[in-house]
Amino acid sequence: MQDEKQDQELFARIVGHIGEFVETDVSHLTPQSHIGNSIEGMSSLKMIELLLYLEDCFGIDFDESVMDTLETMQDLENYIRQTLEASRQRA
Repeated sequence: MQDEKQDQELFARIVGHIGEFVETDVSHLTPQSHIGNSIEGMSSLKMIELLLYLEDCFGIDFDESVMDTLETMQDLENYIRQTLEASRQRA
């Protein structure tokens, strides 16, 4: 139950940051939403800019090899969660 609540909180934070970045309402996003198709005006360049913005927001780095595998919001959430957990374990 605690993990599910943390997942929901993380997802809400991600959606909030994306909304700030694109300066529009993205509350329609779900874990199954395709990032490129569900966010208005999302091009490949805009996606890279978004990931750089999220790096700053979460204090993480997106590995270049992973960028092409992030298709859905769930993929993005999973990557951010795993990266945050790995950095906590190293600390």
